[in-house]
Amino acid sequence: MAVKKIPPFMGMDNLREDAALEVGGNSPHLFVRDAVNINFTETGRVEMRAGISKITDSAFEYMWQSPLHGDCFAKLDHDWVKVDPQDWSFKVLIQDIAQGRVEHIVLNNRVLMCCETGLYVYDGIEARTFTIDTPAAPILNQVSHYSGGLSAGTYAVAISWVNANGMESALSELTNLTVSENSAFEIVLPYCFDRNVSHVKLYITDHEGGELLEYESLEITNTSAMITSVQDLSRSAANRHLTPMRLGHSLAVWRGRLMVADRNVLYFSEPMNYHLIDSRFNFVQFPQRIRFAIPVDAGIWVGQQDHVVFLRGNDLKGMVMERKASQAPVPHSAMLLSSKDVSAELSQGGLLSALWLANGYVIGTASGQIVELHRQNLKQIHAEYGQSVGLGGRILTLVS
Repeated sequence: MAVKKIPPFMGMDNLREDAALEVGGNSPHLFVRDAVNINFTETGRVEMRAGISKITDSAFEYMWQSPLHGDCFAKLDHDWVKVDPQDWSFKVLIQDIAQGRVEHIVLNNRVLMCCETGLYVYDGIEARTFTIDTPAAPILNQVSHYSGGLSAGTYAVAISWVNANGMESALSELTNLTVSENSAFEIVLPYCFDRNVSHVKLYITDHEGGELLEYESLEITNTSAMITSVQDLSRSAANRHLTPMRLGHSLAVWRGRLMVADRNVLYFSEPMNYHLIDSRFNFVQFPQRIRFAIPVDAGIWVGQQDHVVFLRGNDLKGMVMERKASQAPVPHSAMLLSSKDVSAELSQGGLLSALWLANGYVIGTASGQIVELHRQNLKQIHAEYGQSVGLGGRILTLVS
């Protein structure tokens, strides 16, 4: 009976004809049409994939492990929870806020979470909202019985909230008031429902308008303030025309800005002011819905409905959109690859690369080049959703 020596296995191939699956020559190897519950080793051997077993009755979703201290976070029902992977017990951080897709990153040594209801942060002790609501406009009343040092004319006032960490909200809308000579006016402050806010800052223009300047900072327990003079105005208001940071998916930090994607728009926060955004300028619009966005050294890889775009540049004002010849990516299947997970040629000096699933895995290098690893071997990979993770020296993508 003839014995056929099986050459090393090189993985799956559902693209070429049956006769082309076995390759001879000096380096013979063999592709298979399908592979179920097996792994291919680096030497071309086949081994059974390890089995799975149920470890908890809790239906955790979007589980993520922090690279900072190894803590695990997840969504459970509609709660944001911290999970102990040793016994799968959990601690509820905030109840009834985890709606829709949940994403996490590390920001300034804290865990930042984004979902449909808002941005939330956990510092190892407590969890709270990350953004601060824009306060309502204050009410101004001239005080006729109070002698002051204001010149006759019009004054404008705006306020902002400040939390215990020193983060300042966007400015409220301006309120104007015309007063008589040597008078004063009262600022009636709106009520604040955010328990994390500790102070309110007052901004006032000089006589007959002009630049909005800081007047003073009051504890949040104050309900009003009396203005008798505007001689001690200090710095100009920095948070005019800003709003709380937008929500979305593909949460990441790029060039000192927080980045999220929503529909076909990529939004960016103010530099180093991650909780605020200037919605007039801090965005890039794409022709199709964004399926993922991964920042690398030379720009941002952005998945579209039927192709992939590289947004090249280091500044929002001068970014160039380059269409790449990749197949339609699986939504949310992208992840960052460290230099130890790819060859030195692809890492280009130890830089991070992007990886996503299309017709096989595709790598987007740090310089904006695209490498389709399985272009000649795989086709017809379609899914509505994917999640990629590095596990045991392999990249595993779950699709649905």
